[in-house]
Amino acid sequence: MPDATSHTEHHRPTVRIFGRADARVTGLVSSMRLEETEGGLCSLELRFEALARYADTSAELVFEDEQLLRLGAPIGVYTGPESAPQEIFRGVITGIEAVFAHDSAPEFVVLAEDALQRARLTRRTHVHGTLTLAKLAEKLARDLGLTPVITGLREPLGLQVQWNESDLAFIRRLLASRDADLQVTGDELHVSPRSEVRRGTLELNLYAELRRVRVTADLAHQATEVTCSGWNALQGAAVSGRSASARPGPGAGRTGAELLQQALGPRAEHLGALPVSTNDEAAAMARAAFDARARRFVCIDATAEGTPALRVGTHVRLSGLSPRFDNTYYVVRASHRYDTLHGYETDFEAECAFLGEP
Repeated sequence: MPDATSHTEHHRPTVRIFGRADARVTGLVSSMRLEETEGGLCSLELRFEALARYADTSAELVFEDEQLLRLGAPIGVYTGPESAPQEIFRGVITGIEAVFAHDSAPEFVVLAEDALQRARLTRRTHVHGTLTLAKLAEKLARDLGLTPVITGLREPLGLQVQWNESDLAFIRRLLASRDADLQVTGDELHVSPRSEVRRGTLELNLYAELRRVRVTADLAHQATEVTCSGWNALQGAAVSGRSASARPGPGAGRTGAELLQQALGPRAEHLGALPVSTNDEAAAMARAAFDARARRFVCIDATAEGTPALRVGTHVRLSGLSPRFDNTYYVVRASHRYDTLHGYETDFEAECAFLGEP
């Protein structure tokens, strides 16, 4: 039987400060949690043993000199096998904590966010006369010192008002209206329609790489049609759009709309409170809303062995569940965890527009 301690040490995350690995920093890591969701802005929490003894010296609090772990310091984390570690986080330290308790050893905690934290902190009011999502993403990338990697999204959006919004909230809102997403990968800002996102492909087998999974197929939020309406004040005319077909993403089988029609009959969802002023805008909003509902028909909440490649936008093929639930899913949330008891694990949530045949 393999030694659990050696397995845990083998997958201990490697920490790099100012681009350099430090054995002392890495050796004192007691736990890690990296959270990644749609819309970007990864967050990191690293916990360290705060007391250490070096050579013949007495035990002392480490990192108090602020030579390495200090506010504003660039930090990177690598995980996976020691022979081929992969970067899962690159950002800046935005918070530090010290934890003292009578029944446990002191801890030092580092909190960090990726490059999008600067966009989260930049708030402004601005009227954008002529705007496309591609141009907005390119400007955001320049402001953050990132290289833009953009797919499509060059259709004009018309007049858009950023009213006391952060740059991150503004672009997230517009991306959601066109069913698109953004993520920071290394020194690149990736922006594309959800249907075009594919951040790699993984195969996970139940009771092998896949340790736990809960699968839910739910008709409660499905619709057979989505409509959207608004008002064009300049022309004094109503505008409208509709959608009854989806760009469903990965997977195969029966859609939620099909099964809803068969089981409960047609059900339409109407969007009447959105600021749309043209038929094209209304149709785009309806498509985005229908697609988002369709993709969430089958959702999973799972835990896999620690896998650096399991990120938001990854297509995961699950097998060993059942004929109805064995399918390819799109990851919408990933949480990379490490501690000295369980080692390296990855919790994730994913969705699929299809339920397989019985």
